[in-house]
Amino acid sequence: MRDTYELWTHQKPELKDLILNQGRITVKRKYIKDKYGEQADIFLTAYNFFVQKFREYVSCPGGAEYPFWAATDREAASTGTEGVFLRLEVPADQTVFFSAIQWNQILNLEYLADSPEDKKHFNKKLDSMGLNPEAKSEILITPHYPLLKAEIKKSWHDNFKLARNPERIEDNNVKAALWELKSNWLI
Repeated sequence: MRDTYELWTHQKPELKDLILNQGRITVKRKYIKDKYGEQADIFLTAYNFFVQKFREYVSCPGGAEYPFWAATDREAASTGTEGVFLRLEVPADQTVFFSAIQWNQILNLEYLADSPEDKKHFNKKLDSMGLNPEAKSEILITPHYPLLKAEIKKSWHDNFKLARNPERIEDNNVKAALWELKSNWLI
């Protein structure tokens, strides 16, 4: 395994100044609540799952509650919003890599199938219960359907892979997670 990875992250312009002035910054739950407003609980369902998995690979430093997102190339790091790209040289033991495609499915609170047949089987189950397979998020954000909720979350645990090496992710759209951004990582 390499000692470091060159990563890119796209952040609000003021965050670069904070990193330089404070030496490091972290993500707090409050920032996610503020950013997503009424939709924050949906995102936090997925983010809380990610944090649990991430902690299995990288210990969470003091003050960090949620990760920053990064990518191995500049364009993949873009958030599509106004901001600045930060180029980082990150110690390999401070990051993990994952499939952005799978992560987007989790953000949409979807069942993460391990095969096309598995996906068909799950959708058929929803249909037999009178549930729209396209409205999967309702299952996780309502107090109903505890067994389906457990099945969806289990699919995330079973099929969402984190890796120390980006080449181990079977997806062309690889992202990275970092608990913090440090001034000495800026290139």
